[in-house]
Amino acid sequence: MKGHLRFTYHVHLRAVVINTMSEEVMQNEINHTNSNVNTLFPVFLKLEQMKVLLIGAGNVGLEKLTAIVNNAPAAKVTVVAKEITPAFAELAKNFDSTVTVIQAPYDASFMDAADIVISAINDHGLSAVIRNDAKQRGKLINVADKPGLCDFYLGSIVTKGSLKLAISTNGKSPTVAKRLKEVFNELLPGELEEVLDNLQQIREELKGDFSHKVNELNKITKTLVEKTAPKDAEEYWFL
Repeated sequence: MKGHLRFTYHVHLRAVVINTMSEEVMQNEINHTNSNVNTLFPVFLKLEQMKVLLIGAGNVGLEKLTAIVNNAPAAKVTVVAKEITPAFAELAKNFDSTVTVIQAPYDASFMDAADIVISAINDHGLSAVIRNDAKQRGKLINVADKPGLCDFYLGSIVTKGSLKLAISTNGKSPTVAKRLKEVFNELLPGELEEVLDNLQQIREELKGDFSHKVNELNKITKTLVEKTAPKDAEEYWFL
């Protein structure tokens, strides 16, 4: 099992401990060239303060809209599509105060009022046109299943109350990202929200400068993680 990555769930502390089976393998990973390093810059957008243009209302469009409304239900979304599936129409109907559906062919003018563009169509030629239109207008764009045309990716998301984790494989394997999402959804306890609330209260009550507060919070949270796990821990292996 040398070189495998193990995700271990500590039943008592409910902490995730990530161990590598070989320090040599870890060092080799550090020494790899930049071509093997994910250089994407992770950000969390306040999407509810922005306007989104979603092009396409098929199965992929449904996946994109689902991700938007699940993470930012008050986001303003304009959908443009020649054809709209029943499932997409049903979801859009549930958010009719924030989601506007326009059944029409794509036109670049739809981008004028948008901050972010998401293309979810199965047409490589038109996708390239949409990408060029977005760049000419200074709009950030995600093109489904076309990593080379994307300014950003929509990663797999794990949400536990206020805690949100975004997982990226640099566009290489959405399947691996999905599997990791399932693992972390299972491993992270629902009680995390209570922990975060308590830590927020402690932070607000702490006196002293920023450095002192950081040191005190580090002491408090240090007990949440152990370097070793009990024999009854659940283990997940990935090649």
